[in-house]
Amino acid sequence: MPGEISQALEESPQMYLSTLPSVQFYNDVNKDHPDLSKYSRQCDKIIVSKTNEVKEVCKKYLKYLDNSYTLWNEVKNGYDICILMNYWIYGTLTGIYAGEKTSNIIDIAFGNFQLVWDNLVIDSIKRPFYERCKPNYEMFRHKDWEKRKELYEYYVDYTSIKRQIDIYPQNCKTYYEYIEKKAPLYKYFDDLCSKEQEKCPTFYKQCENYNPNIVLPDLQCLKQMEQEEASAQALLMPHDSRQELESEAHEHGPGVLEPAAASNTVSTQENFGIGTKVGHSVLGLAPVLLTATALYRYTPVGSWIRKFGGVHQNNISDMDGGEMDGFLSHAQVSDDIFLSNTENYISYQPM
Repeated sequence: MPGEISQALEESPQMYLSTLPSVQFYNDVNKDHPDLSKYSRQCDKIIVSKTNEVKEVCKKYLKYLDNSYTLWNEVKNGYDICILMNYWIYGTLTGIYAGEKTSNIIDIAFGNFQLVWDNLVIDSIKRPFYERCKPNYEMFRHKDWEKRKELYEYYVDYTSIKRQIDIYPQNCKTYYEYIEKKAPLYKYFDDLCSKEQEKCPTFYKQCENYNPNIVLPDLQCLKQMEQEEASAQALLMPHDSRQELESEAHEHGPGVLEPAAASNTVSTQENFGIGTKVGHSVLGLAPVLLTATALYRYTPVGSWIRKFGGVHQNNISDMDGGEMDGFLSHAQVSDDIFLSNTENYISYQPM
């Protein structure tokens, strides 16, 4: 049986949260025992609306005191079971009178429990425990009593939670989230106790060491959770990128460039083609230009043209050998310019 429980707790941490000490206490005190009738005489003194329901709560309260005084006669595990007992009584009465319009009916019913306790014939051996577990109305003068109840329950349960984290580290995340939810509670009482010390819960000092801001960074699963989150993000991002690329490739078809890339490629090809055509045109035109220049300057045709245009310049007879050599040299260089000098490459760029 213990092995089965251990396996269940390992597989379902939520199940373990239902077995925390505070939850176990509430379950135990709320049991319907067959011998509750023996406490009827004491509880018959209760006079309030919904009497039967309230009397049942009274019987369970007395039953637990009678059976558990030896177990809870001392404060054990760092907490007082009688504080939980008071919260159980008041919380149960709140549930019974949840639909009542009279705001003080719960306080009246709780006052009846104080009356029942005052009329108990208590054995001297049991008296210390009974004294400690006397209904304490002072605990409920504060409107935030439910927050105080939750805080004390967390204080009672924390040691057990920490132990389970050490035993079942694979369930650490569940416990981490449970503890993390108590952070607003601590924020509330930190502010209250710093501003109004007289309203601070009497047990708050005991709870301070279990503040989520203090204990969460020390949990062994924190680093593991951070690593898992980082790994998940690392896997997620490439996966999304890969899907996006595959989707685009599917839309354009295999071997088809993206619109932007295709546009750039076409533009480059067009510019290069235009530059090449202009270059070829200039290269093809070069011999014609050279021939025309020679005819103009050094032949009778050129002289005729000059005379026709009214231009008087020296003809070829006026040229000496140096000028002729310069012409030939110039013709050779001109050929080289078009064929090998890249600085004179002519290219068209669209406006």
